[in-house]
Amino acid sequence: MSFFGNIKKIIKPAVDVPKWIDYQQLVKDNRSIFSFIKKFFIPDQAKTQESFEEALSRLKLTSADLMQRSKEFSRLMWIWIFLFLINIAYSIYLLHHHSFRGFYPCLGISIIILTQIFRYHFWLFQIKQRRLGCSFRDWLNGQFIGKKK
Repeated sequence: MSFFGNIKKIIKPAVDVPKWIDYQQLVKDNRSIFSFIKKFFIPDQAKTQESFEEALSRLKLTSADLMQRSKEFSRLMWIWIFLFLINIAYSIYLLHHHSFRGFYPCLGISIIILTQIFRYHFWLFQIKQRRLGCSFRDWLNGQFIGKKK
């Protein structure tokens, strides 16, 4: 046997890279991370299908209640829009004064505020359409691309 063949027999059992990096644990961690991401971004399907009117009767809501909710959602949406404008103005101020440590968190807060604006506007859209299960595409088509009925 050659010199390098003998060295390989000696070193190979001592140099077990998969055990060093704990390959099995890395695989398990990656699977759990991807399953969490999948669970987070793919919503669960509804177990029962019901129409808007069936949901109203189940929740014992009247059209006056819907009008009240619509006003509440509209008011909350405008409050969030006002907070968004204040936050954007402040972030522009911080950017103008070269304060990047404050500017980037303000952008993050702006994104959170935009999600709240979308949330209330989407709920208003569902009330106006009088149907449950609207998708983002339905909302987008109904609000910006074209007023489809």
